[in-house]
Amino acid sequence: MSMGQGAVIAGAYAERGMAGGFDGQRIEAGIADIVDVADAADVTDVAAKRSGSYRITVVSAGVSEHSATGRLGDAVAARAQETLQRHGRECELRHVDLKDFAADIAVAAVNYQLTDALRDVLDQVTSSDALIAATPVFKASYSGLFKSFWDIVDVDAIVNMPVTLVATGGTRRHALVPDTAMRSLFAFLRAIPTPTSLLAAGEDWGSDELESRQRRAGEELAAMILAGLRRVMADADADAVASHDAHARIPVR
Repeated sequence: MSMGQGAVIAGAYAERGMAGGFDGQRIEAGIADIVDVADAADVTDVAAKRSGSYRITVVSAGVSEHSATGRLGDAVAARAQETLQRHGRECELRHVDLKDFAADIAVAAVNYQLTDALRDVLDQVTSSDALIAATPVFKASYSGLFKSFWDIVDVDAIVNMPVTLVATGGTRRHALVPDTAMRSLFAFLRAIPTPTSLLAAGEDWGSDELESRQRRAGEELAAMILAGLRRVMADADADAVASHDAHARIPVR
């Protein structure tokens, strides 16, 4: 795929979906445009053509069985899956509960030795087409378990990966955590978060506002996948490196 094709897709993506937010019929029209442009440029379904299905993984640091944190992540994943299926793409949803690997994560954080189980989790996460990163909020930030897991993920493992950031807390005082602490973490990892992030506090559950944000975040994540965003960005990076190398070979007189 050329940089020109990438620019066309990115332009459609930004114009329709990511430059101000939308929902309802406008988001459906926008995603339809992205599908048409991406199909014409032959960049969509890179993973789906290989495996028959996209893969979205929810990485949850919830600390209880069937935690609210995990349920919020799953709700966004379901919305993304529904959107992909409406546009003729299959999608497999996967869920990782970090609490089940807390001891392995703690050991790896200290001595960098990975158990086979933890290595399998890392492979599952890094081989996904998109992620939903979910954490409870403690003392105005993500949990230690959540941070420790991402500390052992290789710094280049999720470059250009579409990711939605979700959190749960006991009060809306934590509302900015997804867009401050979490967004800066994934910026360092060079993932690409969706514009819409979520925090759900006690009074939010069951509200129309939370449902709307779940839907919008899921649709944004699906649009990123359908636009082939990770491949577009990787091609752009490769072209930039090639251009730099070509200029570096020009002798300075």
